[in-house]
Formats: sequence, structure tokens, C-alpha cells
Amino acid sequence: MILEKNNYDKSALQNQIVLITGGGGGIGIEASRAFAYMGAHVIIAEIDADKGMQAQKLINEENLTGIVDFFQIDITDEKQIDKLYEYIMDKYTRLDVLINNAAIVPMGAIDTVSISEWDLSYAVNLRAPVLLTKKFISSMRDTGGIIVFVPSAAPTPYMSAYEIFKTAQVEFCNTLCEEIDGTGIIAYSIAPGFVKTDTAVKAVEIVATSLGITTEDFYKSLEELITDAEIAGVGYAVSVVKAKQYNGKEIMSYQVLMESGLISGGKEKLNSTHTQVDFDNLSFLFQSIADVFFDQYQNWQKKKLFQKQFILSDFKKQMGLPAESFKIQIEAMQGQIHNNEWGQLFG
Repeated sequence: MILEKNNYDKSALQNQIVLITGGGGGIGIEASRAFAYMGAHVIIAEIDADKGMQAQKLINEENLTGIVDFFQIDITDEKQIDKLYEYIMDKYTRLDVLINNAAIVPMGAIDTVSISEWDLSYAVNLRAPVLLTKKFISSMRDTGGIIVFVPSAAPTPYMSAYEIFKTAQVEFCNTLCEEIDGTGIIAYSIAPGFVKTDTAVKAVEIVATSLGITTEDFYKSLEELITDAEIAGVGYAVSVVKAKQYNGKEIMSYQVLMESGLISGGKEKLNSTHTQVDFDNLSFLFQSIADVFFDQYQNWQKKKLFQKQFILSDFKKQMGLPAESFKIQIEAMQGQIHNNEWGQLFG
């Protein structure tokens, strides 16, 4: 396990109550294992009883710091979500982390995917995360909590019945973040990257055939996004440890592990290039960018309430942090440049 190899803190999420939907296999089971490694009490919500019980048994037999519980559920059924809520509140009294991982992957041309498949995709990939959020948000307002969405990339030909609803999770998360600001609840989206699960492999065969290309060519087009289930799942768990840093952002599992030093990302090359940088020119360019931003920031403050709110919300969505936080970072960087602290900027 990546965490074990890096001697990651086994108590990082000690006694945190984590609910992960679709946790019985693939990315879900790797995430569940990582949460348990860090001391969490994990509830795997899974429709497939055999997969769910097997995942629970396998992880608990590893004698990790935390434990795994299994709850069989069809998350498209609101009454079953009500029962899941009652189960968690009765047994654990609270939920600290909700991971909306479950998904189904209908593929094909818009006119060939049946409307029942579209409906099911909506029910699993968007409606269920909304229902779960609505169900647990009230209790989280009292105790705090983290809500994590798992989106896909922008809609692609022959994948729209899946990706449209997964992508919509990002917009739902953005709206949610505005509404829960200051409540102690954190929300963000994390994309796992492309993992060759059995479901994904079958989906690729359909999409590649529809595009008139080989599966090998399709995989080549995804080279930068392909990862494995462990990296994707561990990324979910580590992102929760760093949740405050990612609040309101759209991130990737690989990014989280790189930023945490758990996998390499090529940053070691930076120090050797410092002497090749024209710092005077870089300073001039940075100041030009800063001047434009500060000018725009002042203009935004003068807008009417609704216009200002819309602009600042869009800025946060595009940049991954509020304009005010961005302004503070720019000002800090100006100070570092003024003091010739280039090592801190590149570090």
C-alpha cells in the first residue's frame, strides 16, 4: 500500500466516520482500505451484497487501525437512503465524511442509449449524491463534516449518458459551497483519473467502436489520465486529511498524492533550472499580471450585489480558491519577489 510504504500517519483520520458509496470494488475498495489504514470507521454502501461483504471481510482481516462496516443499499431508492441515515446515526451518532463514489457507466450514441439507461444514470450519478447530501447536511451543520463529489471530465462523444450527470456534480458542489460557507462543512470534487476497471474496459470497447478507432488508440488518447485503482482510492482518503486546503476546488487523486509527497512528480528538476531563469524579466511579468488582477478586483467590488456574487463565484470555480484568497497569495508573492526570495516561490 502506498500509505504503508511512505509510513503515512495511521491516526490521521482516527475515529472519523466515513461513508463511501460503491465501496465494494475497484477504486471504492482501495479508498475504503486507505481510510481504514488511517484509523477511520468506514461504512461501505454497496448494492452488491457479495462484493460488499467480501470487501468488509478482506479489509478487516488486514488488522488496520480502523474498521469497515457494510450496508447494502440501492442509492436510487430514497427510502433506503433514509434507512442508511438512521443506521449511521443510531450506531455512530454522526457522519464526518461522505464520499459520493458510486457510479454506473452507460455508453453509446445519444439516440441508441435507452431512456431507461439515461434515467438510471441520472438516479445513480447525480440524484443519489443530491439525496445523500440533503440527508446528512443538517447533522453536519451541528458537528461539521466533509462532502466529496467524484466527477468526470467534460462530456465526450458516445459517453454523454454517463458524463453529463457526473460533470453536473461539479456544478452542484460549487453551489453547495456557496450555501455552506462559514458553517464548518467542507465540500470539493475529486476526479480519480481513468482506471481500467472491468466496467471501464467494457465502456472503452463501446466508445472506441463508435469512434471507429481501436481500443489501443483510445487508451493512447487518455495516456495522461490513466492511473491505477490504488492511486485513485488513496487520493480520495488523503484529500480528506487535507480537506481544508481543497475546500471548493476541483482536484485529481494524482495531484493530491503528488502534493503530499506520496508519489513523485518531477519537481526535483526545478532547483537545477534556477540559474537559467531571467529573474528581472520574470519579476516584470509577474507585476504586470498582478496589476491587471488588482485592477479587476477593485472593479468587482464596485459591482451590484448579484453581479459581484456571480463574478466572484465564477472566479472561485475557475481558479479553485476565492478571489480574496488569491489576492492575499499575490500580495505574499510580491513580497517574496521584492526580497529576492525566489527559492520559496519555486519550492
